[in-house]
This record gives sequence, C-alpha cells and structure tokens, in this order.
Amino acid sequence: MNDETELKKHRMFLALLLIVGLLAVWNIRLFWIQVVATRSFTGRGIDLLANSVIQRENGIVLDSGRGDFVDRNGDPLTGKELKVLTVFPVREEGSAGGRREESLNRIAEWMGIPGKEWKIFVSGLKSPEIWSESGRPVALTDSQAERIEALGLPDVRVMRYKQRYAQQQPASHVIGFIGQNPERIMEQFSGQIQKGELQLTSKIGNAGLEKTFDYWLQGIGATSVSLFTDGMKRPLPGLDVRIISPDNPYYPLKMVTTLNKGIQSHIEFQMERLGIAEGAVVVLDIRNADTVAMASRPSFHPGHVDPTEGHWSNRALKATVPGSIFKTVTAAAALEEKAVHPDETFECNGELGKYGFTCWKKGGHGHLTLEEGFAQSCNIVFAEVAKRIGAEKLEQYAQKLGLGTLVGWSGAVPGQADFRQWDGEEKGQVYHLSTDKRDEGALVQTAIGQRDVQVTPLQVANLVVSLYAQGKVLSPRIVQEIRFQNDRLHTSFPPRGLAPEGAAPISPDTAQRLLAWMKEVVDHGTGTALQAAKWPLAGKSGTAQLTLKNGKPGENHWFIGYGPVDQPRYAVAVLVQNVPQGYGNKSVPLFKEVMDILAAP
Repeated sequence: MNDETELKKHRMFLALLLIVGLLAVWNIRLFWIQVVATRSFTGRGIDLLANSVIQRENGIVLDSGRGDFVDRNGDPLTGKELKVLTVFPVREEGSAGGRREESLNRIAEWMGIPGKEWKIFVSGLKSPEIWSESGRPVALTDSQAERIEALGLPDVRVMRYKQRYAQQQPASHVIGFIGQNPERIMEQFSGQIQKGELQLTSKIGNAGLEKTFDYWLQGIGATSVSLFTDGMKRPLPGLDVRIISPDNPYYPLKMVTTLNKGIQSHIEFQMERLGIAEGAVVVLDIRNADTVAMASRPSFHPGHVDPTEGHWSNRALKATVPGSIFKTVTAAAALEEKAVHPDETFECNGELGKYGFTCWKKGGHGHLTLEEGFAQSCNIVFAEVAKRIGAEKLEQYAQKLGLGTLVGWSGAVPGQADFRQWDGEEKGQVYHLSTDKRDEGALVQTAIGQRDVQVTPLQVANLVVSLYAQGKVLSPRIVQEIRFQNDRLHTSFPPRGLAPEGAAPISPDTAQRLLAWMKEVVDHGTGTALQAAKWPLAGKSGTAQLTLKNGKPGENHWFIGYGPVDQPRYAVAVLVQNVPQGYGNKSVPLFKEVMDILAAP
C-alpha cells in the first residue's frame, strides 16, 4: 500500500514538473514574440508591433505611404507636409486634470478656436483626431507649434501630416484622384490582395496620372501614430505616443512630371478670371513636345469627387469639333499634293452655291490666294481646294499630322509591355465610319473642320510641334522619370516620336510655309488682336458650329499657335467650349493671356 502511495506521489511530481516546464517554455516564447521579435515574427515577416497598433487603431494615419508627383523643377504637386494639432482621448483627474483643462483653453486661444466649439471637440473624442475645419486639417504656424509643444501635454501633440491634395490643387485634371474601387482591385490587383499588400477597401488611382501610374505609386505601408492608454483612457507610463512607419529610404517613389507648377497655376487663375466655364489649355515645349501646362474646365477638387458629375474629366484629352483650325491640315494636303498654284486666286462671294455652304464673312472676301485664304480663314477657298484633294487624301494628311490617333507617350517599360502615360485620351476622327466619303457635301464641311471631324487640344497643340519639327510627329510626355525617395533614378521615359501607321511625314518645306502662314494670321488675318501680346505670336483661329444641350446653336472657340515667332519656345492650344452663338471668339484673349504668362521672366 505504501509502495502504491509513493508511486502516485512520484507520478504527480512528474506531471507537475512537466506542467512547470511547459509554462516556462510558453513564457519564454511569449517573451520572444513580444519583446525580441516584434518586427519579424515567423518566416512571413509579420510585424507584430505595427499590427498591434493597427488593431488598437485608435491611431491616426499621418501619411498613406503613396508616392507623389513633383513638377519639372522638383516642386511638389501632391503630398504637402503640414504641422497639425493632434488630440488623443485621455482622462486626467484631480489637479492634473485642472492643469490640462487650463492648457487646452490656452491652445484654443492661440488658434482662434471658439471656446464652446473646442470644448465639444475635446470632450467628444472617442479616438485620436486632427483638428480640422470644413473637413480639412488646419496647418499650424511655426509659432503656434512651438507654443503647443512647450506645454508638454501627453494627449496633445504637434504632428507632421501629409496632405495629398492642396486646397487649390494645381493640374487637378492631369493628376486625377484616388478612391475605393473594389471591382478594379479584384480584376487587376488580385495578386496584391493575396500578398496582403491591398484590401478591397484600399484607395487606388481612379483617374489621371493617379490611375496610369498606380503601379509605381502604391507605397510599402502607412505612417501612423498611437497613444497607449489603459482601460480608463490614462496614458501608460513609458509607452506614450508611438509612431509606426516603414523603415525604407527608397520609398515612396516620386513621379517627376514635365509640368511647370508656376505656369500651370497662373494659367488656371487666368481661366477663372476670364470666366471660362468649359474648355482647355495645352502648353507644349515646341522643341520636344513635353507638356509644360495643361488645364481643363469645369474645375474639380480631387478630394471631393462626384463621379456622376464628370467635372473630373480632362477636356484637353477629349475630342470635339475643331472648326477652322483644321484648315491647317487642308492647306498641308494642298501644298503637298500641289493642288494649287502659288499665284492662283479663288473668288469668295460668301456662298459656295450648293449644300447651303457659306463663308463666315457675309458678302465674301473677294479674290484670295490659298495663303490669303488661310490668314482670313475663308471657307470658300478651302471648300474649292478640298474638291481637288478628295476625301481619302484629306484623311491621310490628317493622320500624317497626328490627328485621328493617340499621340500621348506610350511604350514598353519595366513591369508593363504597353504602357500609356495619359488616362482617357481619345483618338478623335476625320470621318465617321458610316459617312460616304464620295459625298462632296461632306467633303467641303470636313475641309473646314465641321461635320464628323473631332480633335483633342493635345493633338492640335502637338500638330504645331510637328510643323516646327519639320513634319515629324512627336509624342507628348507628362512624366519624364520616376525617382526613389533618395533621388536615385528608378525609371525614365525618354522623348519619343510617333510614326502614324502607313503615313510618311509632310515635307519640311510645307511645314515651314504653314508656320509662316500662321504669322500672317496675326499680322493681318483673324488674329490681329494678338499683336498686343508681350511676344510676337503666330497661330490659327477656329470657330466650330454645334448644337448646345438646350437645342440652341452654339460654338467651340479655338486658337492654336506658337511664340515667340523669332525663336519659338512653346506650342499652345486653347479651347473654349459650348459658347452661345453670337459671342466674339473667347479663345483669342485667353491665348494672349497664356502667352503673356509664358513670356514673363
């Protein structure tokens, strides 16, 4: 019996010893996970410290980690860093609570916040919040930040916050916007969901460069801040505020655009000042087709997007009726095909005599050469010329000059075989597929940029570049390179020419003659108002008839050209859309303002 009791005791001792051993191993394992390996738990590289903050997440995301855009000079277009007031939900009692309340009142006074509004904000906190007005974080001045930091409050901190879009966001249509798009994430980024890099609720690029460059813009993690508290919302001693951020000097990446931020902002201001409700401006470097500025109206803010409204759509990339600026194509075809003798004249009495086709000038222009007809934008001259050229040739020369095709930069880059920089660029057209090209009535309308013809402002600005390049069509860039955060080069997008399929370029001689004819438009043609500009200018005007949404007649007003004449630097296209019929050409004063901005030192 005693032997049996001793055996039981021995078994119990062994069992207890085993339990103690297991507990010891378990505690060592917990110590390793919680203290030693918080940033690299298991072979999957799970960052437990970061995940504990995320799960606690009463924290604030200070920086999403998404890449940013800068202009050609390195000035930021997105991602402005602000000093902001961050308040955490903390409970202080007794004398400490009294001192805290007194300090909070002083903060409200320094920032000019009404006391009642401030009290409601602080007392109603359930999670950390940044002090905002009208939904936007309020930027602190350096003086305000120094005063607040000097108070040493555990629950009120000055933090650096990255605001993606400025209140007056330049080039908003070019940059586009981000937002949730679960369907596209499932369709295009399923691999990143499996890796845990994206969730269905993640924000991705939905338009503009945010969309086309989304592959490179996606960061490697957000920067967030949390304050550790106990169950009574009291700060835990020693832990305090903790900032979690990716520790990588290379990310996020920077998209270096070809834009000039100063020029862009000045053009947008002038469009507002002149009351341009609908339209676009495109400024290209005439030497290489780089996009210096691109503005679109109606305006929109990337932080407040109504997808159904459509204001976010970039009018500079959308095709619409060009009117007489298309006469540049008709003139090029006439010169190349030698359809007109240099001294030959045409008679314009205001009417063609059939198809109801008339000239814009009542009573007509009298006798004109093709060169004079270009300066005066005579419809009759170009109708007669088109009948000699024919529909097929006219369409061919439009293609030779980069119309009816996508002209924006495209090509193979690491990670994407057929990458296009521009989002939503339209090809436009010369003839609709259903149009009978043997129809002479359709031909004469096409010759003056009416009927089926549609072009984009980017295309016609690039047409001017093509003339300067002696007929070679270039491919406009908007992003020239991508750089790591430490400024090392990641990817470059070199300047590139566009070779329209089956279309040899026009001759250098024809290109030079058309540029010279554009000078005459300003000297004694339809653009004489531009003689008051800071620079000597050249170009071609256009007025396209159309029907407005209310059924009333309306017009598109165009002007394309270059400056300064002696040493060209910029090619510009200006479009003012859907103007009620009877108004003067609103594109001419806008073109002058744009060129004056470019002429400023």
